Amino acid sequence: MAPAHTVTGTALPADQYGPQDTATRTKPLPTTTTAAPQATIAALTPGWQTAYSISRNAVYDVPQDWTVPTPTTIIGFESGNSRVVMSGAAELQPKSCDGHHTKAMAGVTGSKLGDTAAAAKDVATDWATIGGSNDDRPNATFTLSPVETLTVQGKPAAHVTATLTNPAPYDCSHPATAVVHTIAVAGNNGQSVVMVVFADQNVDGATTTETIRQMFNTLRPAGLKPADCKQDNQVVGTWCN
Repeated sequence: MAPAHTVTGTALPADQYGPQDTATRTKPLPTTTTAAPQATIAALTPGWQTAYSISRNAVYDVPQDWTVPTPTTIIGFESGNSRVVMSGAAELQPKSCDGHHTKAMAGVTGSKLGDTAAAAKDVATDWATIGGSNDDRPNATFTLSPVETLTVQGKPAAHVTATLTNPAPYDCSHPATAVVHTIAVAGNNGQSVVMVVFADQNVDGATTTETIRQMFNTLRPAGLKPADCKQDNQVVGTWCN
């Protein structure tokens, strides 16, 4: 994850950009802070905590050693004028390399595609392409796994993994390999809610595939009241009513 491409903020409208929250913008992210509802959502996994998105009424479990900011925080990558972001964010060891690199990030985005297999592939491709772009060296290459069909919290879902290979030289901001996991579940209005986990691999403290699977298998509606679902603009891929 190249540090120059990491995007963080608390401006919820920036989580509304087009299909699967992909943006083409020449201006920086807005910095308006939106107050989040004070929801208490219990984790399904003993000893874990929850992260939730108020724009999508979606929640998932994360281990206690992950950092969970406010539900309005967005996180992602940008490359040139392209950007991918998600809300309901969680991070593993944020700013652990020279004050800016995160070893893993998770969150919830959406896709206009109602076919969950197509949505998972589409979102994985965008995140691998933009997250794998580099300013100071050639871009990472990546391969996509076959689509895995499964059931997540009683809902049919599709899972895709993009495996990224970075060019040398390697350092804490440019590990040799990283992965993008996307899990797409049917949302409202013929669209898909998509969870994304972007994680360094084969480095000290890296999260494991087992942990990532435990996380995405807890993706579910958060049960927020309609008044607590923040819908400043038309949101792509949501469980808000």
